[in-house]
Amino acid sequence: MTDAQQIVEEPPEALPVQCIGVDGEDYLVAAGDLAALAAVIGARTNPLSALPAGNANEDRKAQLAREFAQMPDAHRQRLAIALGVLGAPAKVAMLHHTIADEVVSRGMLAWSVSIPDQIVFLAHAGPVGRISFWPPIGLCGSFAKILAAEGKLSDDRIGYKVPLGAVVVFLAILDQLRAMRLHSTLTHSLPSTLFSPAEIADRLKDASAEDFRWPLNFLDKVMPGLAAKFTPADIALAFEDLVKAELIEVVMEAGPTSRYELSLAGKGIADEVLHEVSKLALSVCDQHPDGRFGYDITLWIRGPFHLFFFAMSGKDGVIAAVDSEEFEQLVNRSLAPPPTPAAPAEEKPAPKVQREAAPPTPASWYLSRDGKSEGPYDEAALKKMLEGMPPETLVWSEGSPDWISARDAGLVATPGSVTCPRCRTKANAGIRFCGECGGPIK
Repeated sequence: MTDAQQIVEEPPEALPVQCIGVDGEDYLVAAGDLAALAAVIGARTNPLSALPAGNANEDRKAQLAREFAQMPDAHRQRLAIALGVLGAPAKVAMLHHTIADEVVSRGMLAWSVSIPDQIVFLAHAGPVGRISFWPPIGLCGSFAKILAAEGKLSDDRIGYKVPLGAVVVFLAILDQLRAMRLHSTLTHSLPSTLFSPAEIADRLKDASAEDFRWPLNFLDKVMPGLAAKFTPADIALAFEDLVKAELIEVVMEAGPTSRYELSLAGKGIADEVLHEVSKLALSVCDQHPDGRFGYDITLWIRGPFHLFFFAMSGKDGVIAAVDSEEFEQLVNRSLAPPPTPAAPAEEKPAPKVQREAAPPTPASWYLSRDGKSEGPYDEAALKKMLEGMPPETLVWSEGSPDWISARDAGLVATPGSVTCPRCRTKANAGIRFCGECGGPIK
């Protein structure tokens, strides 16, 4: 697929008579048949599998097998690769985007280390799934078109680094204010600008409702259940963080029924978000060397004059307005292929020789750089090499079960400092976003 704009087109509502359709370089398969087709061709799956569950019967499976066998060799091989990547990806993402109230699309992205220059995209609308291959630069270009990121953007520097919970609660506040504006339109009254933690708690409980017009409901589709997990204590803490960030202000203290309103800065963001042009949400998941899963969630909202970036990673969050260069940098980071450090080759033990006792040799360490294993090094040499490298750099020592970060291994000192390219504020090395302006640290 070469036309980046095609990402906004929805798949056809129905397949032709056959089970497997071909549309140019794309493949059309009923969503309920994908898992069965993958099993027919022997594709393996892993915990990150992007294949939707299906219930194809034996006759359907036989028909899928026949049609797959009758495909031209080039198409058969290409479809098999796509199903293999979707079934056992090294990294996966859920994508959701809208343009005004006319285009709505959801899909899955899957990466494999075997084809690092391509991303397999599974879009589905109704019963049909469309499978296509995208180069990262093509997807980045499509995202830019959806969000009009290449158009005129304000030069205002808006950025806040807050905990993840504060980002989610702030989106719930924006939804609450939008609801009050709609109510005032229907009743021909002035909209209220006040809100309480109790009202926001109710808004968070409704985050899973199917309504793509609301930022919080829209975000829930790429990270289901995130908002519903918030307790009253979580909400109270998020309100405190938003007050500290000067995004909201307290009007009346009364516990859960305390009344708050947006600050001047918060109103500036709200006015843009509540008059959005388009939005795009992306939830990226990969498996760390220690077996845990990591999630990076981003929500992009294009307002009349700004492109806003809401990011959630681990316990951290960012609310910022970005320019086109920062947008491209952040999207390319999300779309980058996953690094996979190679396991160090086993060394054959040297023959035992009778000799006088000698001091023990330093432990052998290996370093992961650009997805490749380097080493062995003794500890002193490795510490020297790690100077200036991110403290999250993966290392492995003989006898250790898994790769761990250099920081966790105790091989790096307290992080030094870096300078934010946007506001020139000093920050600890290794962080992704500036704590002052929320901009990305390059």
